[in-house]
Amino acid sequence: MIALSLVNTTANIIVSSITTKIFDSVVTSKLTQKQEKKKWIRDKKLNLFSQLSENILTINCDNLLEKKLLIKELASKIMLLTEDENLKTNLVNYTFILDEYECYKSDINLNHLNDELISTLCTYMKKL
Repeated sequence: MIALSLVNTTANIIVSSITTKIFDSVVTSKLTQKQEKKKWIRDKKLNLFSQLSENILTINCDNLLEKKLLIKELASKIMLLTEDENLKTNLVNYTFILDEYECYKSDINLNHLNDELISTLCTYMKKL
């Protein structure tokens, strides 16, 4: 009788231990996946911000067409990764102004515009 009780108790302990271990593994795995995804997105955003900033700071009249295409490509990637509507709006406005720059270059201070977008990117990066 005592042996049967001991076997039942041991079996319950083993089943409980296995169930707990499986539950912990599943929960830990899900949390790790979420953390890795957040880290990947953050790292990807920082890399894209860096590339975008570099292209913005090196844009001039001689390389406008080339840089404009690179900036649009980088901006579109950032827009896919961010949920910040203000940042998306700023990027869309900036690319639109670059498209119109040739027509209105006397009215557009490109350096000031670049500084504003860099400032917006810095502000957003501090939130990451």
